[in-house]
Order: sequence, then C-alpha cells, then structure tokens
Amino acid sequence: MKRTLFTFALIILVSSPVLAQNFLSWQMNDRYFSVQVGSGTSTYYGDLKHDQHIRREFSNLNLGVEARLLSKVSVRMQGTYYNIKGSDNKAKDSTYAQQRNLSFSSKNWDLNINGVFYLYDYKGDYFRRLQIEPYLFAGLGLTHFNPQAEIGEEWVDLADYETEGTDYSQFALVIPAGMGLKFKINAFMNFNLEASYRYAFTDYMDDVSDRYRGAYPDLTHEIISNRKDEIPVVNQNAYDNILVPGGKRGNPKKNDSYLFLNFQLEFYLPPDLFSGETPLFKKSDTGK
Repeated sequence: MKRTLFTFALIILVSSPVLAQNFLSWQMNDRYFSVQVGSGTSTYYGDLKHDQHIRREFSNLNLGVEARLLSKVSVRMQGTYYNIKGSDNKAKDSTYAQQRNLSFSSKNWDLNINGVFYLYDYKGDYFRRLQIEPYLFAGLGLTHFNPQAEIGEEWVDLADYETEGTDYSQFALVIPAGMGLKFKINAFMNFNLEASYRYAFTDYMDDVSDRYRGAYPDLTHEIISNRKDEIPVVNQNAYDNILVPGGKRGNPKKNDSYLFLNFQLEFYLPPDLFSGETPLFKKSDTGK
C-alpha cells in the first residue's frame, strides 16, 4: 500500500508541471470563437401598432456563434425564437383602426448572419480585451411568421383563410442592423446588451396589408377576416367603408418590421474545441 501511494505521489509530482503548463496554455491561448445565449423583448411595427411603446415582457430567446476575423471585424450567426403581437383595441377612440378591430399574435423564428464592427482595436489576446466594447452590426436574415387571431375561444392561423384574398408566403427576408455593448465579466465571459432592428420584406407579418376580399367563400372566412361587428359602431364612415367589397384594410406602402432589445451571456471557446484535442492531453503531450 505504501509503495502504491509513493508511486502515485511520484507520478503527480512529475506530471504536475506538465499539466499546469498545458492548462495555462489552454487558458491563455487566444480564442477566436464565442457562443452567445440570451433573451429579451420583441416589439412589432406595422398596421396594428398604434403607439411607439417598446414591449416590456420577455418575448424572445436567442443563440449565436461569433468568430473574430480581424482586429475590428467579426462575423456572427444567430437564431432567435420570438413572439410579436398587435391589436386595434389600442388605437385612438373613434378612429378607423378602432372600428376595424383586428388583432394578431405570432410565434416566429429568425435566422441571420451579420458582420460585426468593433469601435476599438482588438488587444491581441482575448483575456486582455477591453472592459467595455461597443460595436455595430448589419447583415441579412430570414424569418418565418405565423399570425394567429383569437376567435371566440379558439386561436386560428390567419394565413390559412387568405383574409385579403392573397396567398402570401410565411417566409420573408429581413435586414438586421443594430448596436451593442460587451461588458467583460472575467477572462472567459461577457455580459452583452444589444438593440437590433429588423426590416422585413413583407407586409403580412400581422396578416394586414391592403384590402378586404371582394367575396368570401363561406361565413367562417368572413367572420375571421372582418371583425368590425365584434364591437359597437364607433366610427360610422369606417363601418360603412368596411361593408364595401374590397374596402380598405391596411396600408400596403409600408412593410412590417420588429425590434429586439436583448441581453446575452457570451462564452469564449477553447482554441482546440474544433480540432478534436482535449485541453489537457494533446497529441504533442502524449508523444503520438
């Protein structure tokens, strides 16, 4: 037993400097890749948005991977699951929008790739980065949306009913752009705050764009598309206009958009993560 303990202690004493050196090398070698995970708010802008208030409740989850390319430039891929909503019940009293009485809620996802520009030069080693790093970004993305409305006690997919007689795509290209701040927590981690605006190449994220249908295939389609009778008459001209086949329903001259206000935790990845080597036992260390 004593011989075994002596042998074990000898192995530890001999190997400790090597292990310590390898760990320090793994810890201090520069890291060009990072993973970001976070949450935040999602604010929609479109035909059913009647104020400039930013949504307060958490309504998105996001995950991203960033790779540093140059001193001030990196590239980032990010995916976000988010919810947006809007309603005419927030329109001003006795307006056309209030009489229109439309609403929606939509659970969506967003995938994008961005170029990230840092305002200050990279220090050359990730652990010597600035305590606060401001940055700007812009890129290209894709979103999938599914506007729904609550009719009675049931949520229905509005796109299935072609409320304006248009079979629109539920996928849309988006242009993301924004700014952020990275706060250094320790050598391996940041806390990020970010504002990101998305311009969408569609006006149907809320299922509202142009005009009411000229004719409905059945009563169900009409009830889902035209909801003016769910409230009292508050604007007679608007009510009469909606009665006319093909009456005004939305504004097709302006596409929809949305805004993310997010916080994230960012983790710098070990440089050998994608090489198949472990941090402490590399091929060079084992002699293989």
